[in-house]
Amino acid sequence: MTKVFDDDAPHYVVEVIYGTSQKTDDLRSGEFLIARVDHEAYRLAGLSFPAKFSFKSRVELPFTHEWFKVPPGITFGQIPKLGILHPALMPRVRAAWEAVSGK
Repeated sequence: MTKVFDDDAPHYVVEVIYGTSQKTDDLRSGEFLIARVDHEAYRLAGLSFPAKFSFKSRVELPFTHEWFKVPPGITFGQIPKLGILHPALMPRVRAAWEAVSGK
């Protein structure tokens, strides 16, 4: 089998932050929570459970089918998108980011 690589082809990466539904009542610096009490923001996020996300745990992943697949139900069409970050959550997301970025 021969593989051909095009070094001039674009290679896209996505920076992903860690999220968990565990210990959501224990938020630490650099973390933010999306909970059921956020009502519409929680629904739009596409979460099954309340979850906290940590900017302290970030990784870059290649934007390939190995890491990103279209979810069942294809709510957003043929793209690997589970939900939307509601604008009402931006202040807590910004605060978590600033806590780890030093801004």
